[in-house]
Amino acid sequence: MIYDALLMLWDCSRNAKVSQPEPLSYANEGDAIILGRIYEIAKSHHEIQNFTLGTGFHSRKSQTGAGHRSNGLYGQALSEGISEVLESYKETLKEVEGLIIGNQNYTLAFVYSYVEKFQGLFNTLNKIICTIKERRLSGCQILSLVHQCILSGDKMVHKAILKIFTCINNVFINQLCTWLLYGDLRDPYEEFFIYKTKKNDVSDTFLSTPSSSNTCDKSLVSTLQQTPLDCGYSINPNMIPYYIPLSLAQEILFIGKTVVLFGFDPKKVKKHSSLTNRSMLTLQKMNADSRRFTIWEEKEAEFHEKLQKLKTPEFFEVCNLRSVIREIKECVTKHLWAVAVEEAQLIHELHLMKDFYLLGRGELFLELLRLTAPMLDKATTRTSTRDMNHAFQLAARAVFLSNSADVEKFSFELPYVKPNISLSANSTIEDGSSTVADGWSTIILKYDFKWPLHLLFAPEVLARYNDMFRLLLRIKKTQHDLHALWKTYKQSTRFSMCQLHNKLMFLMDNLQHYLQADVLETNFSRLMEAVNKTNDFEKLKKAHATFLADILSQSFLTVTSCNDSDSGDTLDSINNPVFCNIMELLKLCDSFCSISDFAENKEAEEYYIRGYSDKFNKLVKQLMQLLVSLRDRPCGVYLARLLMRLDYNRWLSGEAQLTQSVTNMLRY
Repeated sequence: MIYDALLMLWDCSRNAKVSQPEPLSYANEGDAIILGRIYEIAKSHHEIQNFTLGTGFHSRKSQTGAGHRSNGLYGQALSEGISEVLESYKETLKEVEGLIIGNQNYTLAFVYSYVEKFQGLFNTLNKIICTIKERRLSGCQILSLVHQCILSGDKMVHKAILKIFTCINNVFINQLCTWLLYGDLRDPYEEFFIYKTKKNDVSDTFLSTPSSSNTCDKSLVSTLQQTPLDCGYSINPNMIPYYIPLSLAQEILFIGKTVVLFGFDPKKVKKHSSLTNRSMLTLQKMNADSRRFTIWEEKEAEFHEKLQKLKTPEFFEVCNLRSVIREIKECVTKHLWAVAVEEAQLIHELHLMKDFYLLGRGELFLELLRLTAPMLDKATTRTSTRDMNHAFQLAARAVFLSNSADVEKFSFELPYVKPNISLSANSTIEDGSSTVADGWSTIILKYDFKWPLHLLFAPEVLARYNDMFRLLLRIKKTQHDLHALWKTYKQSTRFSMCQLHNKLMFLMDNLQHYLQADVLETNFSRLMEAVNKTNDFEKLKKAHATFLADILSQSFLTVTSCNDSDSGDTLDSINNPVFCNIMELLKLCDSFCSISDFAENKEAEEYYIRGYSDKFNKLVKQLMQLLVSLRDRPCGVYLARLLMRLDYNRWLSGEAQLTQSVTNMLRY
């Protein structure tokens, strides 16, 4: 009977299930119970042995050849680790066999006394195996599961699980090392938490459409800062090991993407990309050896050694992993900063963004408005883009900028939308179903920046700059038109007309000064100060995102969510009541400027003037009321600053027939 017990423990039957032997005769009364316990140990070993045979290297090779789904590298590593742990069990059985052969008087209790210590280990291993099968875990999910089982009060179980975790962790560290240092994702079975995306990238038409509010749950700064690197890789949250926080996983993704990025130069192949395949540019690789040498600056061997140290159980800790990742990221970001600031001349490019997108070159855009205002007042045509760019070159030549290489980086686009002239039987012309937006609301300023500044000027960022550009251009045009009417009304004897003109001009001048001085110049000086103080590209990117978010918010192009004020600024300017009020004021000014002259009929003259004045007072009163309702929100602070400039002597609030001035409103 003792030899039958040894055969069970050795799992010599190789059957799908170990059968318990029938109790025939026992030397002692307790042998039946002891044999049952030995059977439970043998049964647990049998299940573990079947798992290792089904997930080992030879099994994975046969499954791959037969076309079945393979268990992958992590499953094989788990199988190899379990096999190493079972070696001590086999050595124990050899020892027991030798003792039994030398002494025939040993009983089943003697055999059980040697194998009893493996019961806790086998239970833990079977628990891991059952969890993997039930949840269908793979890759880094297996790594997380084994890591959770390391902490155990049984020293033998702790030591065994730690050895198994080390085998699986070796696969993880090897994949992590090749990704971080070389940007190479060696993951044939899709087991790593970073995977190669198969979706198409966003097309260039993103720049031709105004921004929409689709990220209400994110703050504007984080949305602008977390612009993805278009390298075709992303994070699979289900595969992230539980001991690695999401922020650290994002840093790992960023490092690998940056290394991949330096192997490509999209500007070299952009000219050769076909119009039919615009999902992702086919990037042209540079020399890989020179790329790595440039990024790591002879630190590649040092980083590789630190990563390989993480394979040892004594050194592997989350804090040590985080420390190595931070060192590698610091090296990458410093190199990225050097390329962006020194080679791509980022500071000069930021000044260009201010001069063109934020109308820093006022004389250029004044000349451009003189040439293109009639065209932008109408709906766009098929030749609008060509005419606009031609006028831009003429304006640059008029202000002596035609020979500047910076002007060639910018171009205009006026998207043509074919009007829908087919009206249904029940629709009328007044429904507006066939109307097309004019050039002021659809104009796009494009920017051909240097590589790799697309990490900073992502499509979403350029769309935000275009929102700001359209607002500033519209205000500049309205202000110019109002000033052009001064010559017409300066000799006029119609006091009411001149007074209304002065009110509108006063409002536009102060609005323009508020945007240019209080908003743009102040925030741009802060941005330059932050850029000059850092040599970290991530901090530089955050400073630029903060700058853009600040000018958008202070220009009332964003609105805070009413449901949750802590959720941040959304990207919706249409629903901002202050922005809508300003646009109504601009429309009022444009309508006033479009009237060339009044007829001699005094009654008609008074009728028009009274209508414009009433609407002006109504809009100004709405601005005052918005201050009261929005003063607890972020935009309320900037609105108060603007209205204090407009109502510094309490004259405007008096004209709007308010019961109290802005100063009194701000006290409560």
